[in-house]
Amino acid sequence: MKKNIITILMSAMAFIGAVILPQQVSAQEDDKVWSVGPELGINLAKYGDDGSDSKFKTGILGGGFLTYSIRNTHAFTGKVLFSQKGAQDDDGDVKQTLNYIEVPVIVRLFFNRDGAFRPNLFAGPSFGFLTGVRNKIGDGDYEKLDDYGDFYNTFDFGVTAGLGFNYECSPGTRILIDARYTHGLTDISKASNTSTINQAIGITAGISFGI
Repeated sequence: MKKNIITILMSAMAFIGAVILPQQVSAQEDDKVWSVGPELGINLAKYGDDGSDSKFKTGILGGGFLTYSIRNTHAFTGKVLFSQKGAQDDDGDVKQTLNYIEVPVIVRLFFNRDGAFRPNLFAGPSFGFLTGVRNKIGDGDYEKLDDYGDFYNTFDFGVTAGLGFNYECSPGTRILIDARYTHGLTDISKASNTSTINQAIGITAGISFGI
């Protein structure tokens, strides 16, 4: 499963590179556009592999991004996000939240070169840094796990892909909506007899300011 996902991602990135690199060579006289802004939304997260019987739980997803675009056909976006992942059991009686600083680095391909409304596809790697773990049982409060580094790997590598919507509400300012799926490729647990990965559907809205 993981090898198939990596193969698909590498093929997609090779295709994107084949489209982008020739245009970069001929784009020396074109303006290079940077944009920056905040975004906020939710994660619907659960576990995969040995944790595949878990159920989705909702978490916060938000932070900021920086985008570099060329020739209005493609763009590179880096994000720094606070991302709550984790899962819950069937009845929702046991919930676990894993807090990450997540850094996705994606390539966007726009459907159209210009216009107020510019949908796009994007894909790329995602780097997660675990900052905390909280558990909740029944109606009790969430309890912080102080020694989470003894039980969980603090680095989570994955791939992310999705669909973006981009609408220009005023010159240089755009409203953005991203919907993406992130699939973890590294075991989040240090337990030797299990393999558990993160899976998350993220939906965010943001505003982009040209600089």
